Amino acid sequence: MIGAVFGQTEGLFGDTLDLKKLQKSGKLGRIDVELRVENKKTVGAVTIPNNLDQPTAALLAATLESIERVGPYDARFKLVEVEDVREERRKKVLERARDIMQRWSASQRSEVIQMLNQVSEVSEVGKIVSLAADVEGGPEAETSDTLFIVEGRADLTALLKAGIKNVIATNGVNIPQHVVSLTSKKKEVTVLADGDRVGDMIVKELLRRGAKIDYVSKAPQGREVEEMKPIEILDLISRRVGVNTYLASAYAVSKQVAPEKLLNKMKELRERVKETFTAILIDSEGEVIDEVPVNQLFDRLNELDNVEGIIFDGIVSQRLLDLASSKNVKIIVGERIGSVEKMPANIVVKTLDELK
Repeated sequence: MIGAVFGQTEGLFGDTLDLKKLQKSGKLGRIDVELRVENKKTVGAVTIPNNLDQPTAALLAATLESIERVGPYDARFKLVEVEDVREERRKKVLERARDIMQRWSASQRSEVIQMLNQVSEVSEVGKIVSLAADVEGGPEAETSDTLFIVEGRADLTALLKAGIKNVIATNGVNIPQHVVSLTSKKKEVTVLADGDRVGDMIVKELLRRGAKIDYVSKAPQGREVEEMKPIEILDLISRRVGVNTYLASAYAVSKQVAPEKLLNKMKELRERVKETFTAILIDSEGEVIDEVPVNQLFDRLNELDNVEGIIFDGIVSQRLLDLASSKNVKIIVGERIGSVEKMPANIVVKTLDELK
């Protein structure tokens, strides 16, 4: 019988079902055969323990069913049962675990459950709660002596994921009175504003309504608090500035106006640089000083001292702005504005599309 099993399956599917190799690799166990005689016929069972994946095990079973002779006699094999011994083992383990739990003393169980609850409380993200009509915030917005103010519900969720529960939302520029009143009860209030015009409007509206604000931190230009990861939100908070410093910077940027001669020249040069990856540097009279590839702009600007305007087909970066500010450049026009954390007060920054 064993000879038939090995002999008639050998080479049928190459090494995939080479029983000898499978046994050597530990994927096939000892083949057990039980035989008995019934009505002048020999019947029995062949048991093959294995550690094969399901498709290979199914292929092996089908191969065994193809055996038609055992020695000189006709024979027929039929699959009777596939038993997952791992499932049986899991059941035994589960039963044993239940037995262990039952034997465990009530006091020990209580202590472990208490510790697990404490761990869960630490890792659990805070839930948004209703604080007043149309006012939502974190669970510690009213009880904490410090407060963070954000724009909307999505911003609330972002801060809660960062572990900050003393937060409240204004729900836009129409500030609810409850938000304004709550700030007067806090030792410290910080506004986390989006990196756009609406972020500035919310800060100014809060101040106009009489809200107490100690610090402001504005997201990089074009970014919103709601899209920031927890580590980015914590970094945003670490870069907050006093409200007076923020207002001085915001006022300076809003009052800065590009010289008309430079602005007109930029409009003339717009199509010349569009989709060319080039940069043009001009002086105070609107005359072209140099035209270079975008990847050489920073180094070329660093070499010159009479540049007052830059227009280029690229991204306006913080690094470029810092250098341009130190060189007293008046206006920079780029394809788009990148992640800028601090906009220099002495430079007008625009995009190519804004020159249309």
